[in-house]
Amino acid sequence: MKQIDKHNIDYVKRLAKKLAKEKNIPHHEALDVISKERNYNNWKHFYNENKNHNAFTDLSVIPLVELDGLYLNGFSYKSEKFDPKIFSETKKIKKIRTEIKKYFTKTKSFNSIRTSYGLKHDLERHIGEYVANGELIYAMYLEGYKIKKNNSSLNCSFNFSSVGLKNLVSSNKLLESLNTSWEYQLEDYQRLHKKFKKYKYHFNLIIKLLVGNEVPKKNIYGIIGAEIGETSETIKQWFSIENVSSELIPEEKLKSLSKIFGFKPENVKN
Repeated sequence: MKQIDKHNIDYVKRLAKKLAKEKNIPHHEALDVISKERNYNNWKHFYNENKNHNAFTDLSVIPLVELDGLYLNGFSYKSEKFDPKIFSETKKIKKIRTEIKKYFTKTKSFNSIRTSYGLKHDLERHIGEYVANGELIYAMYLEGYKIKKNNSSLNCSFNFSSVGLKNLVSSNKLLESLNTSWEYQLEDYQRLHKKFKKYKYHFNLIIKLLVGNEVPKKNIYGIIGAEIGETSETIKQWFSIENVSSELIPEEKLKSLSKIFGFKPENVKN
């Protein structure tokens, strides 16, 4: 499969926008059409295959000069040659990289909201175990993010989107809320919320009952999308499918969603 560079990703988005206008179809459908024309299953497949194409998979070819002076606690004011053996817990690095891939996307400018030290705390809360500042920096570097060292500081900044950060910060609250056991059956709640009966799936009803307004809807869609490998736009679309529509959530994705929501797939459909 041909690798697409960032310029072509932007180009595909422009083609989809043009197609959506010409054919009077939703933008997400146009993205799928354009992606399939390039031998991908859909837009999400295309995007996931190419958004992190700068990430390092072969650790033997990594240009490590940018990491000179990096230790577990962060960057030293000295500039000793970086030694990757410091980060011997490869499973920890892999786990951090997995969450980075799920939640973050690269931007042209550096994010001023979080330094590496703040971000490592966000990831600690998310994965439930200690993350060293240096481990976070190393993992971000392996995923192809740029590093901007902060003067006279152990920390640095990265070029990542604030949207992913907001989703990551809210993820534990949302996922824990959705994992709450139900006192009554879902059908009992449906009788009290008749407006949700028009939808083919009950995910929005469950969110309303368990989460309320504690997490903004856009972040909910983003978090759930990150957890199952879909865009927030796709999740929003799936949760709004009405009974009269022939559209269905793909079976494998429905199973993944059901695990997050704590229901069997057959119990979240009308």
